[in-house]
Amino acid sequence: MKLLGKQTIYGIVIVLACLALAIFLTVNSVWLFDINIHALKLTKATGLTPTQMHQDYVRIVAYLQLPWIPSLKLHFFFSSAKGLQHFHDVKGLIMFNNIVGLILVPVGGYLLHQLNKKSLTWLLITPIKVITTVSLVIIALMFVNFEQIFIAFHEVLFRNQDWIFDPNTDPVINMLPDTFFMECFLLFFVFFFGALGIIYWKGRQSLHKL
Repeated sequence: MKLLGKQTIYGIVIVLACLALAIFLTVNSVWLFDINIHALKLTKATGLTPTQMHQDYVRIVAYLQLPWIPSLKLHFFFSSAKGLQHFHDVKGLIMFNNIVGLILVPVGGYLLHQLNKKSLTWLLITPIKVITTVSLVIIALMFVNFEQIFIAFHEVLFRNQDWIFDPNTDPVINMLPDTFFMECFLLFFVFFFGALGIIYWKGRQSLHKL
């Protein structure tokens, strides 16, 4: 029972740490947007140059990540009050994730180190298998109907409809099509699975030592 309790607590902390880290890395992957400027023909959709779009996208990421930037000011797009409110709501979630990450990533790293020292990392193998299975189901559903998953995701996280952007009042949405958001979700899972994969490998090593 004691071992099962430790497995549960350690598993939750380490998985949440991996989640927070994967979200942080995904949000800061400006390179993914830069690739899509040409891949999704965003210059045609917005009428802006790649440099102009890159600059405003960096402003969005900086606003979402940095607490000392109080308001979003885009240089090449105008925004409605609802649009700005949605970015503000997203900023709150991102800031919360960053705080969780600052706490749990070091704690998770310490717990993982302690498990490795005692050759108990194998305790995390089952939780990782469960989380991976659930994640693969979500990914499969995304490929079947990403729009519904995207809508459900917003309905869970936001209590208003400000996330529904009108290109006429918030033209910034023209450079953020659904395909780009789907790629962001997939990139998140790449980072997440990467972190879990390293831990799983450590777990298999600890089993061999036993």
